[in-house]
Amino acid sequence: MSNERSRPLFTDIVVGTDGTEHGTTAVVAAAELAATNPDAKVHVVMAFHPLSTRELAGISAQLPEEFRSILHSRYPAESTLGEARRLTEAHGVDATFHEIDDDPTDAILRVAADVGADLIVVGTRGLGPAGRVLHGSVSTKLLHNTPCSLLVVV
Repeated sequence: MSNERSRPLFTDIVVGTDGTEHGTTAVVAAAELAATNPDAKVHVVMAFHPLSTRELAGISAQLPEEFRSILHSRYPAESTLGEARRLTEAHGVDATFHEIDDDPTDAILRVAADVGADLIVVGTRGLGPAGRVLHGSVSTKLLHNTPCSLLVVV
């Protein structure tokens, strides 16, 4: 057995979050893993599909006035990334934040490829087979397409 120090298993960790409880659990898991390795870097990905002007106008017209400003706000993304920043900082982890307007799976895979990730961490909503068919599942899509290890936290 060699006395050489081996490279830690995970140094470039990509974590996807959507601001839900499951997304927050994924960020915490990624931060805890990264905290065990001083060379680790976490990349937090928040992906979303922005609405077109036409879609926004159609939805806005159907809402009461007091709710219309919510459609035009970036608050949810800022809030989600702010919470992820707080969590990673609390664990003393070096993190970069990516806000991407794309399909969540595609966004996570793109960041993973760009940074040479050796681990992707995501949460799961526990939808079951019917829910996955109706709503899709980021974790299932990643399982079939990831170029590195995948950790799905519940």
